[in-house]
Parts: sequence; C-alpha cells; structure tokens
Amino acid sequence: MGLIRQAQIGLDINFQVNLEFENINSPELGVYGVDHIKVVEGLGCKAIRVTEPDQLLPAFEEAKKLAAEYRVPVVVEAILERVTNIAMSKTADISDVTEFEELATEPEHAPTAIRTLKV
Repeated sequence: MGLIRQAQIGLDINFQVNLEFENINSPELGVYGVDHIKVVEGLGCKAIRVTEPDQLLPAFEEAKKLAAEYRVPVVVEAILERVTNIAMSKTADISDVTEFEELATEPEHAPTAIRTLKV
C-alpha cells in the first residue's frame, strides 16, 4: 500500500490508501484492521506479532523454534508506522530508486538491526 501511495505522490495525488479499520473482534489492535495472527493461525500456521524493534530478534528466534517443533510456516508480523516511505523506482533500473530517508550505511545507524540471521 505504501508503494501505491508513493506512486500517487509522484503524480501530485495523495489519496488515502490503507487497510485500516476498527476491528471489533480484535480490540487490542485498535484501528490496525486485519488480525494477521488469527488469519495465519486459521490457515494452520504459527504467528508472532512484534510492535517494538527490540522484539524482532527474539521473535525470529521463537519463530525458528516453532517451525522446528510444529513443522509449519511461521509468520513474524512487524507493526510499522501507519504511513511508511518505501524505497521505490518508476523503472526496473536500480539507479532510478528514490530513497525517502537517509540510508543506514554504518552499523550504528541502525542499532536495532539484526546482524546475522540463519533460518
């Protein structure tokens, strides 16, 4: 949805493009909308919701354990800002990519980044 919104911005259009709504069946989500945990579990898989960056690494570690134990896919859902700018390009040429925020080029730029992940 972020890519659609950003494509619109390039054309001086900024319609509200989102999937949020108040989910009365999952009030803990607020206006987040779809409860992806319930959807994933309804499909017979396992899922973990992450709301803070420092929860990512433990969630991935737990996902590996769940996958090994239950032998099913595990989804780690990361809750992001409602409006997120995603690097994008209007063509297939990587040199045409528009970055909306400064790139993290050094480890200290992204202190919550996961350095090594073996799945």
